[in-house]
Amino acid sequence: MLITRPHPALALLVIFLLALAAVDLLRHRIPNRITVPAALLAVLLNALAAGGVGALHSLEGLLVGLATFMPLFVTGGFSAGDVKAMAAVGAFLGPTGALLAALCSLMAGMFGGLLILLSATGTEAVRAMFRRWTFRAYVLCATGTRAHIHPAPDDAAMRRFPFGAAIACGTIVFLIWNAYHG
Repeated sequence: MLITRPHPALALLVIFLLALAAVDLLRHRIPNRITVPAALLAVLLNALAAGGVGALHSLEGLLVGLATFMPLFVTGGFSAGDVKAMAAVGAFLGPTGALLAALCSLMAGMFGGLLILLSATGTEAVRAMFRRWTFRAYVLCATGTRAHIHPAPDDAAMRRFPFGAAIACGTIVFLIWNAYHG
């Protein structure tokens, strides 16, 4: 079910997103007791709204949400809670909504991360990160092997980033955009 107008599930999704952001900002962790019930509720609401087709659509969205963030989890960039949170969002929005909300969330995370880096040390942290990425790309092109360069312990890039807030912001931006353009 891609929510395009006022719907009871929309309010529940927004409540989930606000709780997700608040918990991740406070604890730097997204617990299963938030993500699993949200995903189950989304599947149930879709099943009640459209029967088996609605449940299947919801499960497809859950899998798309899971699949979009899984590579980032496997490579160590995201936590499992981030992946499960995006899967729960996908269960509400269906496969297309899950993909678009994930893209908006990644953009929100990029802007949020840059703001954190810039506020911490001005442009120095961003320049240091750019130098690391440039060197890694150079090593990959020159040798065909990946080089991992750890930031210094005091580098702002070592800060934990509450991606649950980015998921909430990105999904809400998607919902607003979809309400006007969907």
